[in-house]
Amino acid sequence: MNVAVQAWRPEDAETGLLGGRDSHRVGTVEQRRFPISTGVPGLNLSFSRDTVADGFFSPRHRHCWDQLRFVLDGRLNIGETDLEPGDCGYFPEAVPYGPQRQAGAATVLVLQFTGAGGLYYPTPGELAAARDKLRAEGGTFEGGRYQGRGLDGRPADQDGYEALWEAHTGCKLVYAQPRYGDVVVMRSQSYEWVADPRHPGIDVRPLGCFTEHQTAITLIRISPGAHTDGRKLAAPQIRYVLSGTVVCGEKPYPPGSCLWLPAGAPSPPLGSITGAELYSVSLPRYAP
Repeated sequence: MNVAVQAWRPEDAETGLLGGRDSHRVGTVEQRRFPISTGVPGLNLSFSRDTVADGFFSPRHRHCWDQLRFVLDGRLNIGETDLEPGDCGYFPEAVPYGPQRQAGAATVLVLQFTGAGGLYYPTPGELAAARDKLRAEGGTFEGGRYQGRGLDGRPADQDGYEALWEAHTGCKLVYAQPRYGDVVVMRSQSYEWVADPRHPGIDVRPLGCFTEHQTAITLIRISPGAHTDGRKLAAPQIRYVLSGTVVCGEKPYPPGSCLWLPAGAPSPPLGSITGAELYSVSLPRYAP
């Protein structure tokens, strides 16, 4: 089990271009991914800073895992509405949304992780191998859908990601019962800052807490000179620096940096000389 703090400055992120020819979606996404190792076998996640290109299209679909999107810049279309800068969208597993028709570029923080239903979240390498396998068998991806042979050998016409998941696991995808009726949109600019009674000089905006696993999204504002203590966390947290510079373990992290703070071990104090704002997600399901 890995209980060490993991930290990345912006230049440390893994860069890549998603989409293009034979992708399971239409259009491209420039991705800066933070390679978080959860230390929990079978529980993967993906956290990245994505720039969704103008013209990106995704048909109406649903996921077999949970997703959070926090918009940094531009407007992100998710179907009947757009997410604007400062908005956070929770996309629960098994809840359909879209189609997504992107007009203009948008930069978004994207977190994908195992939902309450417990279905496996494949790694990027596993998805790439599944895509190569399906293409080698004569399958094609077009308009966000897959056409080829299904697990039973019969002709299949299904969502592109669903086909990849089934090709990797070898199992028919059976979605969990939806726990929500729709995507949940949180307009963070409408929330008031609330003082954190445990840490003078730190304010929070608790945006939401979801499912029986209590996934919680919070914005954190650190005043110049203020800092958190080194207490143990009951659940691991992702913290992304939105503005200002934070100091963790005596190392400075500018805007665009990401921290993974594990559960069960004392976290180093987190402070700021300049003042800073952070986006934070607590993931109790990923506690050891």
